[in-house]
Parts: sequence; structure tokens; C-alpha cells
Amino acid sequence: MVWSMRAGSQYVEFGDTLSGLGLVADPEISLDAESEMVSNPRGDGRRPGQDFMAGQVVSLLVEALPDHRPLDEVWRELFTVWRGDEVRGRGGLLAELTAHSGRRALGRPRPIAPDMKNRVVNVNRAELTFEAVDDLWYGPEEVTSIRFVPVFTGGLPVPAAVPWVLGGGSGESSYMVTVGGDVAAWPVFELHGPILDPFIEVVGVGRLIFRGQLAYDQTLTVDTRHWARWVKRNGDAFPGALSPAGSRLSDMSMRPGAYQVFFGGHDPTGTSSLDVRVSPAFTSF
Repeated sequence: MVWSMRAGSQYVEFGDTLSGLGLVADPEISLDAESEMVSNPRGDGRRPGQDFMAGQVVSLLVEALPDHRPLDEVWRELFTVWRGDEVRGRGGLLAELTAHSGRRALGRPRPIAPDMKNRVVNVNRAELTFEAVDDLWYGPEEVTSIRFVPVFTGGLPVPAAVPWVLGGGSGESSYMVTVGGDVAAWPVFELHGPILDPFIEVVGVGRLIFRGQLAYDQTLTVDTRHWARWVKRNGDAFPGALSPAGSRLSDMSMRPGAYQVFFGGHDPTGTSSLDVRVSPAFTSF
């Protein structure tokens, strides 16, 4: 039963003899919710408000296994990665805790609690704590690519070695996207230029409308996940790109099922495209 944790480029495995770290017991998971249940004014009972799930806390008890790797080397590697230096120094960056099933929890590693008293037959133990951003586990990311199809109207044929047509350059494309998992997931959209004033519509969910232009070498990344909710162009903030005439990023969650996704805009070259990235969400690992 191999688990792992990745923080930026740093990575560590535990739960097998090759890593030199074993799991002493099954992981413990703490779940909580923030309740808005309030007392009825001048009456019996309570009134239910809106409740919110808090982030889960995963605890793992590991031990360094003798006769496989030097114990000081094992602990030094684990302590170095679990510090999370590449993610904790900047807001918004997350580490990944991956269960033996391959599903991931996203969050931050918390300080290790070593059990220095348990030095029996040259074996040490430590408790690892991982604080997740939500109560869910995420499966492998599924990517659907959609190519732009321009609509040419009233084009003027021009004789040339390779025939071509002048056209307006506006158009739209669609494709079916299937979302797995147990509960709703939040998509990440990547629009690849060149395109002017693009839009993305998930039928039955919402329509995102953008104002601005992407060059041929630019990508608009729209992250609707609750810990992100931003729009960036080539990795930099793109303020004002999302039009209030459309839906909000918080409206774009996709429950398990099949969806028709449209995207369009103005692209005379017909070379722009949209990638829809969804990690299915599960309630357990």
C-alpha cells in the first residue's frame, strides 16, 4: 500500500520497503463542517442555514524500516520533502498527497511529529499530517481538446496555387465532455490563440464571455476550482477579461455526466483551440 507526497519538484513515497518507510496503520481522516444552524428567535427549535464542508485532515503513522536503507538517510529525505519549501512560501500553491489508489488530496503538509521515544530495535516512527483544501479526493485529470471551426460567409474565391477563401472568421465548435467521479468537479479551461473575444459555454451549466485578444502564442487559462478562481494569460493575471454579461466562475461546477461544450469567437486562421481539463472528484480515496 504505497502512498506518496509531492510538493513542487520534491517527492517522497512511503508504505513499501523500497522507500524505507512503512505505514504502521490505516490513515486517519478527520472531516468537519461549518454549520449555520441558529436558534429560533422567541420559539422552539433551530433554523438551518447554509452549511459548508471544511477541508479534511489526513494523518499517517510511518516507521523507518531497518535493513533496507540507512535510517538517517530515510528520515532526512522525508523531513526535507515534508517541509514543503516549494509550495509554502507562496499563496495558492498546493502539494499533492496520493493514496495507493492513485487518487489525490490537494493541500499542504503540516509539521511532522516524530516519536523519539520509540527507538526499539532501531526503528523510529513519526506522524505525518496533511491539511487538504477540501474533503475530496481527485482522480487522474481528463483532457478534452476542441478545435475551432470558422464559419465563412460571403467569401470571395481568389485563384492561387492553393485555393483559399476570404471570410469573416467568426465561428464556434462543440464537443461532448464526460465527467466521472462521485460529486461535482470544477473544470480548468485553456484557450489557445489566436482568437478575439472568445466564449466558452457548458450547456446546462453556464456561459463564460471574455473580452480581449489572444495572439497565436498566447494561452488563456480559466481556473474555476474554488481555491483558484482566476483568469490568466500566459501565466499572468488578465484583469477585466471575464465579462459580467456571462456566468461567474463559481457557477461552472460539473456534476458527473456528459456535457456539450461550445467555444467560439473571432479567428480567421481557424487554428485556435480549447482544452477542457477535469479531475473527477471522489468522496473517499
